[in-house]
Amino acid sequence: MHRLVFLLLLLLPGAAFAQPSFDVSCENVVQITITRIKDTYWNVDSYQGHFHILDLTLTPEAARKAVKLRDATPTEHIRYRGEDYYKPRIVITAHGVPLQDDTPALSGFVDQGAAIGIIREEDAFDAARAVCPALVPDKVLIDGQVE
Repeated sequence: MHRLVFLLLLLLPGAAFAQPSFDVSCENVVQITITRIKDTYWNVDSYQGHFHILDLTLTPEAARKAVKLRDATPTEHIRYRGEDYYKPRIVITAHGVPLQDDTPALSGFVDQGAAIGIIREEDAFDAARAVCPALVPDKVLIDGQVE
């Protein structure tokens, strides 16, 4: 019995340092949009002059869970391109696999969904397909306008 308790205690520190995650899929996402934004406005380091926001609109129940997780997660200091950000750092996964996040300082949860910064358009579409192939948009929005 003492061995079992000892082994369980060895496992606890790893759980304490584990980064929280939130899984997205066709089950809890109702809409996916991809928006191209100029990188200079957001101080994003991209070689092409723009980056993309993968915007996931969650079901009301999933949104409540995501906000609850966001609010319960301690903030973390993230220094990105000379600027300081303090925010909860939650890994967004699709079917258990972390989604690409090129701008962790800018990505995260809002009240009704999640936004993830991804530099290349192809990578944004790959991430959308990983979340829910049926919801992949057929157009990229450019500052709110369809291309």
